[in-house]
Amino acid sequence: MQPINFALIGAGNIAKIYVDAFAHIPQARITVISNRTESTGRTLAQKAGADWTASYADAVTRADVDAVVIATPSGSHAEIAAVAAEAGKHLLVEKPIDITLPRVDSIIEAAERAGVILACVFPLRFAAGVHKAKQALDAGRLGRLTLADCYVKWYRPQSYYDGSWRGTWALDGGGALMNQAIHNIDLLRWLAGPVKSVIGRTATLAHEMQTEDTASALVTFENGALGVIQGATSCWPGDPARVELHGDRGTIVIEEGQIARWELQDASPEEKKAMLNLEKQEGSGATDPMAIGFEMHRRQIVDLIEAIRDGRPPAIQGAEARRSVEIIRAIYQSAESGRAVALPL
Repeated sequence: MQPINFALIGAGNIAKIYVDAFAHIPQARITVISNRTESTGRTLAQKAGADWTASYADAVTRADVDAVVIATPSGSHAEIAAVAAEAGKHLLVEKPIDITLPRVDSIIEAAERAGVILACVFPLRFAAGVHKAKQALDAGRLGRLTLADCYVKWYRPQSYYDGSWRGTWALDGGGALMNQAIHNIDLLRWLAGPVKSVIGRTATLAHEMQTEDTASALVTFENGALGVIQGATSCWPGDPARVELHGDRGTIVIEEGQIARWELQDASPEEKKAMLNLEKQEGSGATDPMAIGFEMHRRQIVDLIEAIRDGRPPAIQGAEARRSVEIIRAIYQSAESGRAVALPL
């Protein structure tokens, strides 16, 4: 079976994770990498055994490209996705899929119009513990869900933002929520269900940047549960990200995609032990964005390859990726207006 050929657009930190992931996928290969800085792009392309070009349009229209990974600054995704979709290429887009809902919708519409598969990157969804938690929730094993929270209390030095697109409205679309906490916001929404409303507060307390480095929101879910979302890059030295789920018959806590607590009324001691030892933690971006491993990205790429070959939807489609952006935009609206904001937007 011929491998699926990919173009990788972007050569920054996350692109390096992709190169490592692709090296462990026999049924895929990167044929071309595109970015504007030649020295960086050529170095990464050489590691991947791929060509380099400065033009993403040239990369995504090549005959030897079947699918495109978009790993550029968040606010540039829509333009690249439109060109790639029109060229008939399947899409794997880094989180957030884009930074505003109209831009997100334009990507979804471009993929639908072209008849290509659109997947968005949320690697935590591919952790074994996350799927066990989802199964338990869907089976009603936590009873009535009462509280559902996520806490992303991370740290980034000022140098992370200096002279960068990060922390800008134009290309990052926000700060700690849109860039860092979005992974766990996506997880929270997938596990706890749709959000009905938010009351948000944001602040810039520890950095010089346009957007927030500290945020907190009260959340009401459609099922009646209440919750808290906290996201920050102002908390030294940085704690592992957590999603906490509490019901009247059980509690599950997920830390960086791994089960840290499994307390269910109907769980045996053996089950609890098994859940706590499902798989080792890959790493944490709490202090260093490059401290994460590549395994969950590898699993997501394999899911896209199987979706392409089997003609099925990917695990995380564009409409699903839109939901985390919607929640974050609602928190920003609430922070600006001082009022609760109802979803959907």
